[in-house]
Amino acid sequence: MTTPVPTASQQLATPGDHVLHSANAGAVIWRQAQIAAGAGDEARIAVREQADHLNGKHGDLATVFVYEEAFGTRGRVHVMINVHSLSDYHRLVTLGPGRADARNGVFGRMADGAADRLFVAGSVRETVLLPHRWGMFGTATEAMAQDSAASPLAPGDGLPRFEVQGAQAQTTLPPERTVHSANAGVIMHRSAEASYEFRAEARVFARFVAENNNLNMEGQSTVFLYEEAFGHMDRLHMLIHMRSLDVFYLMMGFEARTDPDAPRASFIRDWISMDKGGGAWDRILMQGTTQDNLLAPVVW
Repeated sequence: MTTPVPTASQQLATPGDHVLHSANAGAVIWRQAQIAAGAGDEARIAVREQADHLNGKHGDLATVFVYEEAFGTRGRVHVMINVHSLSDYHRLVTLGPGRADARNGVFGRMADGAADRLFVAGSVRETVLLPHRWGMFGTATEAMAQDSAASPLAPGDGLPRFEVQGAQAQTTLPPERTVHSANAGVIMHRSAEASYEFRAEARVFARFVAENNNLNMEGQSTVFLYEEAFGHMDRLHMLIHMRSLDVFYLMMGFEARTDPDAPRASFIRDWISMDKGGGAWDRILMQGTTQDNLLAPVVW
């Protein structure tokens, strides 16, 4: 008998078509904090209650999920606030009574200064993730330049406004066959910094590797690429969504294949043009900057 794997969607009182997650959100506001020693259960309950409050009161603008590091730093909790766009996040934190709930943060609006007691001082971090789209940071292709339908610029008032799409647009798989932050059993978060000289090549490489995984691991694992909007320039983020932890073994087997049709060969090809000296992915990413951690949904 297969044991059901908890998912973040179980945190929602009334999940439905309006739910935002890593595949359909235009921006993910990712907050993390370290739980103080001895405050584990109380802190987890408090964070879930604040997420429930935001989902219940502002579900028209955002969906909030809570995770904890399964492997990494013990007691570090992660909150992902999924919104359609940064303009919706602005509405969430500024308009109408109670909108300051999100601005003050899931770790900040607790009564009686509970946040100061439950979380380690200075441990709260916030990162804004935008799904990568072709055209970002030098990745516009010649075909895109010739095809107005492929243009990442939004029509309208003539201003060069870039239209960010949800990460689902990165894959050819249909939404019902993708794994995302709402239906994944675990999420491996991978970050790496690209050399500025090869910033475009890094994104092309990352998108290729991600879709290679998606097509070969359909329904089991889906990888999406995100940009860090405000923080380290050219630090890329991948969310590697898996149905369950044992899918990791399947992914290891996929990468270890050596048969003639194995997609592994494409990973090690030259990604840098000869006018830049040529080279594989090891020239693209800065050594020592790649980091993984594993997130699991916090469920009652």
